[in-house]
Amino acid sequence: MSLLQTEKLAVSIDGRVLIQDLNWQVERGQFWCVLGKNGVGKSSLLYVLAGLMPRAGGSLLIAGASIDTTTPTLLAQRRGMMLQQHADNFAHSVLDTVLVGRMPYRAGSAWDTDEDVAAAQAALAMVGLPGKSHIDINHLSGGERQRVALASLLAQNPHLMLLDEPVAHQDVAQQLVVMQLLSDLKQDHALIASCHDINLAARFATHALILGEGRHWAGEVEEVMQPAILEQAFSCKFIRQEKMLIAV
Repeated sequence: MSLLQTEKLAVSIDGRVLIQDLNWQVERGQFWCVLGKNGVGKSSLLYVLAGLMPRAGGSLLIAGASIDTTTPTLLAQRRGMMLQQHADNFAHSVLDTVLVGRMPYRAGSAWDTDEDVAAAQAALAMVGLPGKSHIDINHLSGGERQRVALASLLAQNPHLMLLDEPVAHQDVAQQLVVMQLLSDLKQDHALIASCHDINLAARFATHALILGEGRHWAGEVEEVMQPAILEQAFSCKFIRQEKMLIAV
């Protein structure tokens, strides 16, 4: 059973259609990168999949069930999203921020269990922040804050993980670390991440969804990440140099 299935899915903003007739299946063991020019609908697609924006048409199933008939708690156990931007208006600890990801498992309780705290601490260790549990979230760098968001998603541990530009605020070394972590997670999950770096996507993803103006291409990385397709999507020339795709 697919963890995500869309049929004729349409995405629009303010009446402008960004994506239409998207028939797509995402399975456990797959790591999808969504690529395309700015404004083509990468983040909007993730927001629709996460239930943060209404779809403009078509159907959307998570783990074989329509999101229209699945309870919010069950959806939160099956699907979770890491946003690209975060507004931290109040002081709170890194640990408390990560523990938000455990809310789908509290069964009405307002208190964190030892299991919740252990899951949050383990998630912080996975993203390289094991010693920052009690630091004020507002005292972190942008890259560290983004990794805290990833840790919260890891603590939530949904079957399907959605990530909006997960390496946008990371330095080069951390980009590689985060992408390798996401690649490793596909053993037990399905992942969909919007991405600007074509070569990071080609290196770590198993599949790619490339969005162009009025069309899209979906499939295994080796199949769709070809210069001819990228040129149509990005409106510039591409050449393949050894294992790198270079815009010219």
